[in-house]
Amino acid sequence: MRKFLILFILAIAVSCAASCTKEQPKAPEQQAPVPVSTVTAAVSDLPESITSVGTVEAKNEAVVSAKVMGVIQKIWVDEGARVGKGSVLLTIDDAEIKAKRNEAEQARAEGVAALHEADASLREAKAALENANINRERFENLYKEQAVTKKELDDINTQGKMAEAKLDQVEARRKQADAKIAQADAAVSQVNIMLGYTVIHSPISGVVTAKTANTGELASPGRPLLKVVDNGELRLLATIKESDMAGMVRGNTVKVGFDALSGRQVDGRISEVIPAADPATRTFNVKIDLPHTAGILPGMFGRAYLPSGMRKAVLVPDASIVEREGVQGVFVVTPENTLRFQVVRTGEKNNGMTEVSSGLSGGEAVVAVNPGSLKEGVKVVRK
Repeated sequence: MRKFLILFILAIAVSCAASCTKEQPKAPEQQAPVPVSTVTAAVSDLPESITSVGTVEAKNEAVVSAKVMGVIQKIWVDEGARVGKGSVLLTIDDAEIKAKRNEAEQARAEGVAALHEADASLREAKAALENANINRERFENLYKEQAVTKKELDDINTQGKMAEAKLDQVEARRKQADAKIAQADAAVSQVNIMLGYTVIHSPISGVVTAKTANTGELASPGRPLLKVVDNGELRLLATIKESDMAGMVRGNTVKVGFDALSGRQVDGRISEVIPAADPATRTFNVKIDLPHTAGILPGMFGRAYLPSGMRKAVLVPDASIVEREGVQGVFVVTPENTLRFQVVRTGEKNNGMTEVSSGLSGGEAVVAVNPGSLKEGVKVVRK
């Protein structure tokens, strides 16, 4: 037993000696720092805006109505038709107006005939007066010579006065004929104007968007018949609160978005701020001119992002934002030159910069580009 124990101890000793003589493994070498480009999260002043909803309307539109009463003879266009300025839209029956023109032309013809008659009578009356004046002068000389009696001289003077009265009557008739002709001319001119109103033309180029009358109906002055809209020049009519009026400056550029166009935005321009509030809502109307853009049509709903002041915001490059497991964040370089993944909430984007509304306070060193392959805790060196 003792011999066995001695042999066991010797075996352990040999084994220990063999293991102790083996070379120990080397510790792994430390990874070299990763070079990265960094940028400082900057605090900047950004324009503050309010969102105002509105409706697109045409800057130029015309509600076409009649200026004379009459039966609609024919409507030449349908809704949706594109028309040019001056195109014929509809015609009104002109039979009654033409009958009035015939009456006026007849009255003028009668006046012309009366004028000719008066001119002939005027020539006779002037000749008779001239002859009476000659006789009166002759009889006055004869009376002085006592060659004629006082009665004969008085008779000659009476004839002269009658000739003068006749001339006055003829001149009055001629003036009446002139007045009748002038009145008839005015009536003909007025009727011709009314005849022009029986053919209704489009006052602008555009699209017929509404037709509120049919052939055979009676058109009366002021009754709307058609509506023509020029889709080439559009604007958004938006409303704002009284407290936001100070930030509305004519000529300023604003963004306008449209839900119907998947949120697409265009640059509009404030063209008018109506300086009168709606008594019921205490809101003001703002007109924003829109650029010619395919898909924007009158009646569409739009959102205007109107300036209302300035605010402080933290900005980082768009390329700094990385997404991990559905969470947005940036890699911040700590004072120990290690990476820390910082969750952030982003806001507006503009000119390659993204607003960070939470997660950064400004001044942090943020990895500027290609952060997607980096990991938190990695040692880095700034380029």
